[in-house]
Order: sequence, then structure tokens, then C-alpha cells
Amino acid sequence: MKEGVPVLSEGTGLHETLALLTSQLTPDANHKDETGFLQDVFGEKSLSYLMKIHEKLRQYERQSPTPILHSAAPLAEDVLEELQNGTLNSEERELIQLLSTPHLKAVLMVHDTVAQKNFDPVLPPLPDILDDDFEEESVKIVRLVKNKEPLVSESF
Repeated sequence: MKEGVPVLSEGTGLHETLALLTSQLTPDANHKDETGFLQDVFGEKSLSYLMKIHEKLRQYERQSPTPILHSAAPLAEDVLEELQNGTLNSEERELIQLLSTPHLKAVLMVHDTVAQKNFDPVLPPLPDILDDDFEEESVKIVRLVKNKEPLVSESF
């Protein structure tokens, strides 16, 4: 091992590793352009921010969080109904306005999907009886699943 080269421990984060790599880059006459490029890339603030976010997400993932509630959207709808049945002060009106926005409804729906781990689309079952006129030994069945997006993009 080279003398003066710091040793990374298992707990060293990605951000610290990149900072260490940047500090260890020394100019070399044969690789000046590559060294300059690497220093520019590793020194970029946006990369530093991304590395910090990545580390925070990894810490959060290690905690294995579990959702407290698997159905936030219906609960929000129930709260909205209850609030609309009485006299309202300004904070309650603001809450009604927030709960009625499509953006918050979408966030709650995504929360419920993630909490229920319901990621895959529901596909109809395959037909039991296939046409016997096929001479091939194998049949490949292909399905296109459209998720509220056009299958063909339009170019202008």
C-alpha cells in the first residue's frame, strides 16, 4: 500500500469516498486532461448533493420503515366529508382546500400504492383454450399494458 494514502473504513459513505478520491488526484503530464475532467466531475456541487441524498436514502432504507397506515387516501376523503358537514373556521376551510387539491390526492394514492406494495399492473388471465390450428410448437403471447400514457409518442 502507498504511504500517505488514507484507508477507507466500511462505514465510509459515498460522499466521503468521492471527496477522498478528489483529494488524491495528482496532476500527471500524460493524463492531464483526464485528471482535470475527474476533478471537475467530483468537485461538482450537484454531484455532492446527489451523494448526500443517496446516503440519506441508504440510511433510511437500513431502518426498514413500515407504514403506519396503508390507506391514507380514503381516510383523507372521510376527513373531508366530516369537515364539510359543519360550520368551519379559517383553518378548517384551508384544510378542506388542501385535501381537495388533485396534487395531494395523487400523493396520497401513491402513498397507498407503496404502502400496500401494489406495484404491478393487474392483467387479465390468459385464455385457457388456444387455437389448435397453430403448427408451431410454441406460442408467444404478447400483451401491451397502457398506463394512462399513449403507446405512441407524437413528434412535432
